[in-house]
Amino acid sequence: MAIYLEFPRLDKAFPYRCIENDGSILTTPHWHKEMEIIWIVKGKVNLGVNDQPMQLKENEFVFIKGGDIHYVMASPKSERLVFQFDLSFFQDVMVLKNTPFTLEELFASIEPYSTFWRPDIQKKIVQLLIKLYQEGKEQQIGYAYAIKSLLCELITVMYRELDHFKPRMVSNKPYSREILEQLSMVFQYVEKNYTHPIKLADAAKILGFTPSYFTKFFKKHTGKTFVTFLNEYRIDKAKWILLNEDDPVTEIAGKVGFGSTKTFYRLFKESIGIAPLQYKSSTIKVAFGQDQI
Repeated sequence: MAIYLEFPRLDKAFPYRCIENDGSILTTPHWHKEMEIIWIVKGKVNLGVNDQPMQLKENEFVFIKGGDIHYVMASPKSERLVFQFDLSFFQDVMVLKNTPFTLEELFASIEPYSTFWRPDIQKKIVQLLIKLYQEGKEQQIGYAYAIKSLLCELITVMYRELDHFKPRMVSNKPYSREILEQLSMVFQYVEKNYTHPIKLADAAKILGFTPSYFTKFFKKHTGKTFVTFLNEYRIDKAKWILLNEDDPVTEIAGKVGFGSTKTFYRLFKESIGIAPLQYKSSTIKVAFGQDQI
Protein backbone atom coordinates (compact mmCIF):
# COMPACT_ATOMS: atom_id res chain seq x y z
CA MET A 1 0.00 0.00 0.00
CA ALA A 2 1.36 3.43 -0.90
CA ILE A 3 2.19 6.11 1.61
CA TYR A 4 -1.06 7.92 2.13
CA LEU A 5 -1.97 11.58 2.21
CA GLU A 6 -3.78 12.47 5.44
CA PHE A 7 -6.37 15.22 5.67
CA PRO A 8 -6.45 16.30 9.35
CA ARG A 9 -9.90 17.38 10.49
CA LEU A 10 -9.13 21.02 11.15
CA ASP A 11 -11.68 23.82 11.31
CA LYS A 12 -11.05 26.11 8.34
CA ALA A 13 -11.66 29.13 10.54
CA PHE A 14 -9.40 27.79 13.30
CA PRO A 15 -6.97 25.27 11.72
CA TYR A 16 -5.48 23.78 14.89
CA ARG A 17 -6.00 20.69 17.01
CA CYS A 18 -4.31 18.67 19.74
CA ILE A 19 -4.62 14.87 19.89
CA GLU A 20 -3.78 12.59 22.82
CA ASN A 21 -2.28 9.23 21.81
CA ASP A 22 -1.20 6.39 24.05
CA GLY A 23 1.62 4.07 23.13
CA SER A 24 -0.68 1.44 21.65
CA ILE A 25 -1.39 3.57 18.59
CA LEU A 26 0.75 2.83 15.54
CA THR A 27 0.77 5.37 12.72
CA THR A 28 1.79 4.03 9.31
CA PRO A 29 3.85 6.20 6.92
CA HIS A 30 1.87 9.23 5.78
CA TRP A 31 2.15 12.94 5.08
CA HIS A 32 0.00 16.05 5.12
CA LYS A 33 0.41 19.71 4.31
CA GLU A 34 -0.14 20.86 7.90
CA MET A 35 2.61 21.37 10.47
CA GLU A 36 2.82 18.84 13.29
CA ILE A 37 4.59 18.67 16.64
CA ILE A 38 4.83 15.34 18.46
CA TRP A 39 5.69 15.75 22.14
CA ILE A 40 6.49 12.70 24.28
CA VAL A 41 4.68 13.05 27.59
CA LYS A 42 5.67 9.69 29.04
CA GLY A 43 8.01 6.81 28.20
CA LYS A 44 9.92 6.32 24.96
CA VAL A 45 8.61 6.40 21.39
CA ASN A 46 10.21 5.13 18.17
CA LEU A 47 9.31 7.15 15.11
CA GLY A 48 10.73 8.33 11.82
CA VAL A 49 10.63 11.46 9.68
CA ASN A 50 11.57 11.01 6.02
CA ASP A 51 14.45 8.50 6.15
CA GLN A 52 15.61 9.32 9.69
CA PRO A 53 14.49 6.97 12.50
CA MET A 54 14.69 8.26 16.05
CA GLN A 55 13.75 7.30 19.60
CA LEU A 56 12.39 10.19 21.68
CA LYS A 57 12.06 10.17 25.46
CA GLU A 58 9.86 12.02 27.91
CA ASN A 59 9.73 15.81 27.30
CA GLU A 60 11.41 15.51 23.90
CA PHE A 61 9.62 16.51 20.72
CA VAL A 62 9.89 16.64 16.94
CA PHE A 63 8.72 19.25 14.42
CA ILE A 64 7.25 17.77 11.24
CA LYS A 65 6.78 20.23 8.41
CA GLY A 66 4.17 19.92 5.69
CA GLY A 67 5.11 17.26 3.16
CA ASP A 68 7.39 15.28 5.50
CA ILE A 69 6.69 11.54 5.42
CA HIS A 70 6.50 10.23 8.98
CA TYR A 71 5.39 7.25 11.05
CA VAL A 72 5.17 6.28 14.72
CA MET A 73 5.76 2.77 16.03
CA ALA A 74 3.58 1.28 18.77
CA SER A 75 5.46 2.06 21.99
CA PRO A 76 3.91 0.40 25.09
CA LYS A 77 3.80 2.39 28.35
CA SER A 78 4.21 5.69 26.52
CA GLU A 79 1.98 8.72 25.95
CA ARG A 80 2.30 11.51 23.41
CA LEU A 81 0.53 14.68 22.37
CA VAL A 82 0.21 15.60 18.70
CA PHE A 83 -0.28 19.26 17.79
CA GLN A 84 -1.37 20.02 14.21
CA PHE A 85 -1.89 23.42 12.63
CA ASP A 86 -2.04 24.96 9.19
CA LEU A 87 0.28 27.87 8.41
CA SER A 88 -2.75 29.79 7.15
CA PHE A 89 -3.48 30.24 10.86
CA PHE A 90 -0.85 33.01 10.79
CA GLN A 91 -1.90 34.64 7.53
CA ASP A 92 -2.73 37.95 9.23
CA VAL A 93 0.86 38.22 10.47
CA MET A 94 2.55 36.71 7.42
CA VAL A 95 1.27 39.47 5.13
CA LEU A 96 3.34 42.00 7.10
CA LYS A 97 6.53 40.49 5.62
CA ASN A 98 8.56 41.67 8.57
CA THR A 99 10.86 38.64 8.83
CA PRO A 100 13.98 37.80 6.77
CA PHE A 101 12.51 34.41 5.80
CA THR A 102 9.05 32.85 5.67
CA LEU A 103 7.51 30.38 8.08
CA GLU A 104 7.97 27.63 5.50
CA GLU A 105 11.66 28.50 5.28
CA LEU A 106 11.93 28.62 9.07
CA PHE A 107 10.52 25.13 9.57
CA ALA A 108 12.55 23.78 6.64
CA SER A 109 15.83 25.06 8.08
CA ILE A 110 15.63 23.87 11.69
CA GLU A 111 16.75 20.56 13.11
CA PRO A 112 13.41 18.76 13.67
CA TYR A 113 14.41 16.67 16.71
CA SER A 114 14.66 18.52 20.03
CA THR A 115 17.39 16.15 21.22
CA PHE A 116 19.81 18.32 19.21
CA TRP A 117 18.53 21.61 20.65
CA ARG A 118 19.90 23.59 23.56
CA PRO A 119 18.28 22.50 26.88
CA ASP A 120 16.99 26.01 27.67
CA ILE A 121 15.20 26.26 24.30
CA GLN A 122 13.74 22.77 24.73
CA LYS A 123 12.40 23.82 28.13
CA LYS A 124 10.73 26.95 26.73
CA ILE A 125 9.02 24.98 23.97
CA VAL A 126 7.80 22.29 26.39
CA GLN A 127 6.31 24.94 28.69
CA LEU A 128 4.42 26.41 25.73
CA LEU A 129 3.18 22.97 24.66
CA ILE A 130 1.89 22.34 28.19
CA LYS A 131 -0.03 25.62 28.10
CA LEU A 132 -1.41 24.82 24.63
CA TYR A 133 -2.67 21.46 25.85
CA GLN A 134 -4.23 22.95 28.99
CA GLU A 135 -6.02 25.72 27.07
CA GLY A 136 -7.52 23.21 24.65
CA LYS A 137 -8.49 20.85 27.46
CA GLU A 138 -10.08 23.41 29.79
CA GLN A 139 -11.56 25.66 27.07
CA GLN A 140 -12.13 28.61 29.37
CA ILE A 141 -13.47 31.84 27.91
CA GLY A 142 -11.05 33.25 25.35
CA TYR A 143 -9.15 29.97 24.96
CA ALA A 144 -9.00 30.28 21.15
CA TYR A 145 -7.17 33.59 21.47
CA ALA A 146 -4.84 32.04 24.05
CA ILE A 147 -4.02 29.14 21.71
CA LYS A 148 -3.18 31.44 18.82
CA SER A 149 -1.12 33.64 21.13
CA LEU A 150 0.86 30.65 22.42
CA LEU A 151 1.54 29.39 18.90
CA CYS A 152 2.79 32.86 17.93
CA GLU A 153 5.02 32.86 21.00
CA LEU A 154 6.37 29.44 20.03
CA ILE A 155 7.23 30.71 16.56
CA THR A 156 8.86 33.81 18.05
CA VAL A 157 11.13 31.60 20.15
CA MET A 158 12.11 29.68 17.02
CA TYR A 159 12.88 32.86 15.07
CA ARG A 160 14.88 34.50 17.88
CA GLU A 161 16.42 31.67 19.90
CA LEU A 162 17.38 29.08 17.29
CA ASP A 163 19.87 31.52 15.74
CA HIS A 164 22.13 30.69 18.67
CA PHE A 165 23.03 27.29 17.30
CA LYS A 166 23.63 25.94 13.84
CA PRO A 167 20.70 23.80 12.62
CA ARG A 168 21.72 20.28 11.73
CA MET A 169 20.37 20.21 8.20
CA VAL A 170 18.84 16.86 7.29
CA SER A 171 18.91 16.24 3.57
CA ASN A 172 16.08 14.42 1.87
CA LYS A 173 17.85 11.44 0.38
CA PRO A 174 16.38 10.20 -2.91
CA TYR A 175 15.60 6.78 -1.48
CA SER A 176 13.68 7.97 1.59
CA ARG A 177 10.26 7.62 -0.06
CA GLU A 178 11.16 4.13 -1.28
CA ILE A 179 12.14 3.07 2.25
CA LEU A 180 8.88 4.31 3.71
CA GLU A 181 6.91 2.63 0.92
CA GLN A 182 8.63 -0.61 1.90
CA LEU A 183 7.86 -0.14 5.60
CA SER A 184 4.25 0.57 4.71
CA MET A 185 4.08 -2.72 2.80
CA VAL A 186 5.33 -4.59 5.87
CA PHE A 187 2.88 -2.80 8.20
CA GLN A 188 -0.03 -3.62 5.91
CA TYR A 189 1.08 -7.25 5.58
CA VAL A 190 1.08 -7.60 9.37
CA GLU A 191 -2.37 -5.98 9.63
CA LYS A 192 -3.82 -8.49 7.17
CA ASN A 193 -2.06 -11.57 8.54
CA TYR A 194 -1.36 -11.10 12.25
CA THR A 195 -4.04 -13.67 13.20
CA HIS A 196 -2.00 -16.37 11.48
CA PRO A 197 1.58 -17.55 12.05
CA ILE A 198 4.06 -15.11 10.49
CA LYS A 199 7.69 -16.00 10.04
CA LEU A 200 10.49 -13.53 9.55
CA ALA A 201 11.04 -15.02 6.12
CA ASP A 202 7.40 -14.29 5.21
CA ALA A 203 7.81 -10.58 5.89
CA ALA A 204 11.20 -10.47 4.15
CA LYS A 205 9.68 -12.08 1.06
CA ILE A 206 7.17 -9.20 0.74
CA LEU A 207 10.09 -6.89 -0.04
CA GLY A 208 12.18 -9.46 -1.90
CA PHE A 209 14.81 -9.39 0.86
CA THR A 210 16.71 -12.22 2.48
CA PRO A 211 15.77 -12.75 6.16
CA SER A 212 19.21 -11.51 7.21
CA TYR A 213 19.01 -8.28 5.19
CA PHE A 214 15.39 -7.69 6.22
CA THR A 215 16.33 -8.03 9.90
CA LYS A 216 18.93 -5.25 9.57
CA PHE A 217 16.67 -3.11 7.37
CA PHE A 218 13.70 -3.22 9.76
CA LYS A 219 15.78 -2.53 12.88
CA LYS A 220 17.62 0.35 11.21
CA HIS A 221 14.48 2.15 10.05
CA THR A 222 12.11 1.47 12.96
CA GLY A 223 14.39 1.07 15.97
CA LYS A 224 12.83 -2.33 16.73
CA THR A 225 13.28 -5.91 15.60
CA PHE A 226 10.49 -7.32 13.46
CA VAL A 227 9.64 -9.93 16.11
CA THR A 228 9.27 -7.22 18.78
CA PHE A 229 7.08 -5.16 16.46
CA LEU A 230 4.89 -8.16 15.63
CA ASN A 231 4.45 -9.18 19.29
CA GLU A 232 3.53 -5.63 20.32
CA TYR A 233 1.08 -5.36 17.45
CA ARG A 234 -0.66 -8.59 18.51
CA ILE A 235 -0.78 -7.53 22.16
CA ASP A 236 -2.34 -4.26 21.02
CA LYS A 237 -5.12 -6.20 19.30
CA ALA A 238 -5.55 -8.42 22.36
CA LYS A 239 -6.07 -5.36 24.57
CA TRP A 240 -8.98 -4.25 22.39
CA ILE A 241 -10.58 -7.71 22.52
CA LEU A 242 -10.15 -7.88 26.31
CA LEU A 243 -12.01 -4.59 26.75
CA ASN A 244 -14.73 -5.16 24.17
CA GLU A 245 -15.46 -8.89 24.17
CA ASP A 246 -15.88 -11.68 26.70
CA ASP A 247 -13.69 -14.35 25.12
CA PRO A 248 -11.51 -16.51 27.40
CA VAL A 249 -7.84 -15.52 27.41
CA THR A 250 -6.90 -18.81 25.74
CA GLU A 251 -9.12 -17.93 22.76
CA ILE A 252 -7.85 -14.36 22.62
CA ALA A 253 -4.26 -15.60 22.39
CA GLY A 254 -5.19 -17.66 19.33
CA LYS A 255 -7.26 -14.86 17.79
CA VAL A 256 -4.30 -12.49 17.70
CA GLY A 257 -1.87 -15.05 16.36
CA PHE A 258 -0.05 -16.44 19.40
CA GLY A 259 0.45 -20.17 19.06
CA SER A 260 1.02 -20.56 22.79
CA THR A 261 -1.15 -19.17 25.59
CA LYS A 262 1.87 -19.30 27.88
CA THR A 263 3.86 -17.12 25.49
CA PHE A 264 0.94 -14.70 25.24
CA TYR A 265 0.71 -14.38 29.04
CA ARG A 266 4.45 -13.79 29.36
CA LEU A 267 4.71 -11.19 26.61
CA PHE A 268 1.53 -9.39 27.70
CA LYS A 269 2.81 -9.03 31.26
CA GLU A 270 6.26 -7.90 30.05
CA SER A 271 4.66 -5.26 27.84
CA ILE A 272 1.77 -4.00 30.02
CA GLY A 273 3.08 -4.84 33.49
CA ILE A 274 0.07 -6.93 34.55
CA ALA A 275 -1.66 -10.11 33.40
CA PRO A 276 -4.44 -9.95 30.75
CA LEU A 277 -7.39 -10.40 33.14
CA GLN A 278 -5.92 -7.88 35.58
CA TYR A 279 -5.65 -5.41 32.71
CA LYS A 280 -9.28 -6.01 31.75
CA SER A 281 -10.51 -5.63 35.33
CA SER A 282 -8.44 -2.56 36.23
CA THR A 283 -9.21 -0.73 32.98
CA ILE A 284 -12.95 -1.30 33.31
CA LYS A 285 -12.89 -0.11 36.93
CA VAL A 286 -11.08 3.08 35.94
CA ALA A 287 -13.52 3.66 33.08
CA PHE A 288 -16.44 3.50 35.52
CA GLY A 289 -14.73 5.71 38.09
CA GLN A 290 -13.93 2.90 40.54
CA ASP A 291 -10.68 2.43 42.39
CA GLN A 292 -8.00 0.68 40.40
CA ILE A 293 -6.97 -2.67 41.81
